[in-house]
Amino acid sequence: MNKELNIDKSKLEDREFINIVDLMNTIGTSQNTIYRLCDKNELKKYKFRGKNWFRTDEVKTYLNDIGVLK
Repeated sequence: MNKELNIDKSKLEDREFINIVDLMNTIGTSQNTIYRLCDKNELKKYKFRGKNWFRTDEVKTYLNDIGVLK
């Protein structure tokens, strides 16, 4: 992903899990892009009560790995 991401880290700091909408707002990308990352096993989604959730520590690790967070 070479596109410059506009990261809003506030939702990654105080929660263990975030939902798809919060993740879209946090990394500034579309739902389709997030699901594409899941299909490529770059992010893992968890299903609770019919919704997809993402562990904030895994999101931070992914963002660190691609060089977006420092």
